[in-house]
Amino acid sequence: MIGRPTTEQILLDCCRELMEDVLPTLTDETTIVRIAMIEQVIRNAAARCAHEIGWMLEELPLIEEYARAVLAAAPDDDLGAALRAVEDGADARMDLDVVTDRYARAGTLFAAALETAVSTGLTDLQAHGERLLGARLTREQQVMAGWSPTGR
Repeated sequence: MIGRPTTEQILLDCCRELMEDVLPTLTDETTIVRIAMIEQVIRNAAARCAHEIGWMLEELPLIEEYARAVLAAAPDDDLGAALRAVEDGADARMDLDVVTDRYARAGTLFAAALETAVSTGLTDLQAHGERLLGARLTREQQVMAGWSPTGR
């Protein structure tokens, strides 16, 4: 019986089974490499599912705050509409699909805000937006742990 029946733990148990029970029985080098790659994908999925709602909820207010600052400095109807779309998508439920929808709206908002900052010459806000983007990319690289789907 799994003591902590979270999705993360179930996936990590699958990884353990693959590496401890399946991998040692294999002799074909191509299959060994495939199992190792599959294990890494499952491990990445485990990390993501354990934290992704928290990560998205952590970023949402930062994106909204940034967009509000850009909107205050450079009023723009499209940016205002994108901000309203995020606000309209606000929902207290923590279901993955609800949070993901809100995060997708925030992604559109972030892109619009950064584009507005760049196109209107708001260099301080452009730099702030680039730092936010850098933090998002750093987290993604950490989650992916060096794995890349290139060539697949």
